[in-house]
Amino acid sequence: VNGALMDWEERCGPQASAPSHSRWPSRPMRIPAEPRLIFDVVRHPLEHIVGFRPAAVIFDMDGVLADTEPSNEQAIAAVLNRRGGVLSDREYGGLVGQSNDESWAWLIDRFGLTDETAELQSEYVRAVLPLLGAIRPGPGVILLVEGLRAAGVRLAVASSSPRAAVDIVLGALGLSDAFEAVISGEDVAAGKPAPDIFIRAAGELRVSPGQCVVIEDSPHGLAGARTAGMRTIALRTRYTAGMELLADVVIDSLEEFAAG
Repeated sequence: VNGALMDWEERCGPQASAPSHSRWPSRPMRIPAEPRLIFDVVRHPLEHIVGFRPAAVIFDMDGVLADTEPSNEQAIAAVLNRRGGVLSDREYGGLVGQSNDESWAWLIDRFGLTDETAELQSEYVRAVLPLLGAIRPGPGVILLVEGLRAAGVRLAVASSSPRAAVDIVLGALGLSDAFEAVISGEDVAAGKPAPDIFIRAAGELRVSPGQCVVIEDSPHGLAGARTAGMRTIALRTRYTAGMELLADVVIDSLEEFAAG
């Protein structure tokens, strides 16, 4: 804290006081581009961005920690193609953030599939797992995660993906030990946009929902986080950039936090 105040005085003069934030912004705001301020954000748990010091940050995985969506889409397409179905990018975008159960329920209805849901899901998992081992972190991910950990912020992953996929991706990213809690879509009864996965993550971190910030890229995930009573940061991706992302802060890259 003393270091943060000293940095603030160096920038603004000894008579300056630390900025106060009486409430969360009423509408999405853009991240300022001044490099030193962004560096302070990473060192001092997003305070200058979100207006308070969050005790925990909960990350979505697909599209946030890594761009796994092309692999997921490729695996779903492989399952559908064997049955004569063709999934458009737009249709796939509507599935982003949903649990496997909900996604496949929609796909079965959309393409008139007669296979059992469990069989389709199993085939999808077999197709996607080999594609995930070469996944690399998204821009700014490692610096942001390391900065938050160094600042004492508790971290969790809340992903709709199956547990096996989550474990492989975190391992490929070198982040297997970076999070105190890792919740997959298989660990909760109701997937996003239900709040269950976020409430479970906060419970495992022993942090109240109001002290959590969630970084998500999909409308489904953002809706679940809001329902859970958490602050939200939306990350635009090529799959969700054209969608309405209702969040407290909207960014185009995690580098907007980690720059400098």
